[in-house]
Amino acid sequence: MLAKYLEQHVPEYPRPKADLEQYRTPPEIALFMASMGLSRCADGVTVDLGAGTGMISYAAAMLGYSIVVGIELDYEALEAAASSALRSALANVELVLADALHPPLRAGAITCVIQNPPFGIHRRGADAAFLRTALDLGVEAVLSLHHYSEDGIRYILSVCREAGYEARVVRRMRFPIKFSHPQHRKRIYYIWTALVLCERAGDGRSRSRA
Repeated sequence: MLAKYLEQHVPEYPRPKADLEQYRTPPEIALFMASMGLSRCADGVTVDLGAGTGMISYAAAMLGYSIVVGIELDYEALEAAASSALRSALANVELVLADALHPPLRAGAITCVIQNPPFGIHRRGADAAFLRTALDLGVEAVLSLHHYSEDGIRYILSVCREAGYEARVVRRMRFPIKFSHPQHRKRIYYIWTALVLCERAGDGRSRSRA
């Protein structure tokens, strides 16, 4: 029910940009990501780095997160997010035009980051850059969706651990890529992604309550 509502009310990218690897997160994936962070993140301030048209931000807000801040560099994408009826219906969402890799946020003031960064297919290392930015905020937890390959995910997990976080793959999920860029040849195709959870090591919380 919620997934259908998000599907109807979160816009597609008006002009998806290949260099930013813009693909709208499917509502089912966004809701799963937000549900995984409920027990740890819902009472604090949660940031969605690279919010796009707002799918993850709105999913988290609909699940009852206290404050969700979506940060997006692309004005057209953020304008589309703000045009949604959800923007006026959900008072717990803030949309900010800013570079997600240099967010106007104070380290330590944010509880969690939930993000679907660029997969790093066109811009090598873009996903790791987003992850490092999230970890540098000193958050309790990061839930981050990444393109799946054994070597790639091994590296992503190492980035979390080097920053002093415990890290694991929560779930592998198929992600639909719709025809949206000139290099695409199919109407839709799927890639495997992995939802990675980075938790601050030694904080005494149960990992099962992510």
